[in-house]
Amino acid sequence: MSSDLLRTEIERNFDFFQRSLATMLGEHQGDFALIKSRKVVDFYSDPFEADIAGMQAFPDGLYSIQQVTAEPLELGIYANAPD
Repeated sequence: MSSDLLRTEIERNFDFFQRSLATMLGEHQGDFALIKSRKVVDFYSDPFEADIAGMQAFPDGLYSIQQVTAEPLELGIYANAPD
């Protein structure tokens, strides 16, 4: 997998996340959203649980994880980076 492809997926997912954050805050504040192709797959209470779920569901590694907080930060480190 190309690192450019992964970076593009993370950037698109982050843009989606920022635009959708207001709708997630009420019910999912503090949770970690597993995002694939600009859609939330599920929410997890722990970033490592979200990463394991992402690795199992998306062996191509093209997903990202964001914590639902009032000030979003790109958590690209939780994306399944190519080896």
